[in-house]
Amino acid sequence: MGMHTMNPESRMWFYGLKTPMSAAQTEELRGIMDEFVGGWKAHGAQLAAAYRIIADQFLIIAVDESQQQATGCSIDKSVHLLQEFGAKHHLDFFNRMLVHVMEDGTFTSYSTLELKTAIAEGKIGPKTQIMNTTAATLQESGMGTLDLADSWAAKYL
Repeated sequence: MGMHTMNPESRMWFYGLKTPMSAAQTEELRGIMDEFVGGWKAHGAQLAAAYRIIADQFLIIAVDESQQQATGCSIDKSVHLLQEFGAKHHLDFFNRMLVHVMEDGTFTSYSTLELKTAIAEGKIGPKTQIMNTTAATLQESGMGTLDLADSWAAKYL
């Protein structure tokens, strides 16, 4: 199942990295995710799930819970999978304080301190596009980005 054909109300989880993975890491993760979403179950029932890797730096996992709800244990399995992959490759998928800014067609990831500095220097402003990392559903994620002013990081403006 492709993410583009999923129910817009599908629940989603966003994982972002500070820097992109290598091509080899991305291909390895694709193989792992293909196998994982193809066999992902909650209480023995197959989940209607899909994933998408964006720019070798972001992973979105989605589940159509109108068909079968993801459970705590099933969600934990996805988290453990990413923890293991991250540990193997020294990658942190769980840094929720990064702000992923669109710059010249690619993403630059800022810590909150780096973001504050970039704002103070005028490099980043309220209309700067950032990755929408807090969307709970595919529909809520929209086109994937939003203005900094409309995000959780707006408090730093």
